[in-house]
Amino acid sequence: MKQEKGLFGQRIWRIVDQTKTHPSFHALYSFAMDDTLCTSVRLKHSPATLRAWVHHQNVVMGNVDYKLQGIEQGLAYLKERGYLPVVRNSGGAAVVLDDGVLNLSLILPTEDVFTDIHAGYRAMVEFIEQILMPYGVTVETGEVQGSYCPGDFDVAIDGRKFGGLAQRRRRGAVAVQAFLLADGSGGERAELVRGFYAAAAREGDTYPVVRPETVASLSELTGTPISCADLLRRAVHVVKTHAEQVEFSQLLPEEAEEFAANTADMETRNPHLHI
Repeated sequence: MKQEKGLFGQRIWRIVDQTKTHPSFHALYSFAMDDTLCTSVRLKHSPATLRAWVHHQNVVMGNVDYKLQGIEQGLAYLKERGYLPVVRNSGGAAVVLDDGVLNLSLILPTEDVFTDIHAGYRAMVEFIEQILMPYGVTVETGEVQGSYCPGDFDVAIDGRKFGGLAQRRRRGAVAVQAFLLADGSGGERAELVRGFYAAAAREGDTYPVVRPETVASLSELTGTPISCADLLRRAVHVVKTHAEQVEFSQLLPEEAEEFAANTADMETRNPHLHI
């Protein structure tokens, strides 16, 4: 993707760093936040935005997961192991989010090239490649069979998945989301997801068959300790390298009402949380 007009055609960027949040700030609020930023970008209240976020002991499910016949048993399985189950509003299946997983969202106006539904995915893959450039790795894309939340835009090294992409398209803007396993055990996370499906799925249900050996963290794959903070520093560097102007902020006062409404929508999707 051409970079001569700023990063992905955007000269001005906003960075929202939510990587050091309290465990009570769980994934429900993150998806409400991305929807809020989409509205701000659409209305030109905010420039294109990179949001980085980390959660503690969450398992984020897709709508198909939540419809499994034994979902109550699946939710109980996760809770017994100390994980909070959250249903997201974007596509995909179950993923584990903990303090070794960096999540990145690129919130972009759906103008020009980004009217194409695949353009956001391609931009995120390119962004990840730039983040990982110092590590001398080749990033592969395409579904990694046996991984959790498999999809056409899995990102892998030597055939083992270290991250996946999803997107949330709203009128006038898109949030392209990626989870990246920085450190810890990819296999242990995959084993947790496999156990969730074993508890929740019944005959006739549709769900991915997870093989833990297909998933690994970047630290495992490179043999180099890589933290979420390391990846975030690289992401900020990439934005600053290409953008003409970068601003850092959290939720703006004028975004508060929209965030509250989007949070209420997410709560409706998650009645099991009893918020």
